[in-house]
Amino acid sequence: MAIKFNPIHGTLLVVIATILLYFSDAQDCPKKVTFGGWKPITNLTDPEVVEIGKFVMDEHNKEAKTKLEFQEIIKGESQAVVGKNYRLVINAKDCDSLHNYLAVVWDLPWQKIRKLTSFEEYNVA
Repeated sequence: MAIKFNPIHGTLLVVIATILLYFSDAQDCPKKVTFGGWKPITNLTDPEVVEIGKFVMDEHNKEAKTKLEFQEIIKGESQAVVGKNYRLVINAKDCDSLHNYLAVVWDLPWQKIRKLTSFEEYNVA
């Protein structure tokens, strides 16, 4: 009797194994990361974070057919998931005026997957 391989089961197995490995490594690590919790990004000018911010503007401009220009990231948080979520407040230029936008990006670098999952105008209080 031949066993048939279902790609969905294979993906599920990889996700479960990744989560289990993550938690087993976190037990020995002195700086424990909470899986799923949002953590502040301390270096908003880190090239990787800036790359994510520019990705946000490029993707939004493609989707909404706008011409927003990335200026800077003024606030950011990251979340450890399968990959990483970034929640960024980005300052961008729209013609001659500056606006802030809140964006969420899911990044899975080892698969070369990056997706803008949320984008909205944001009023800084």
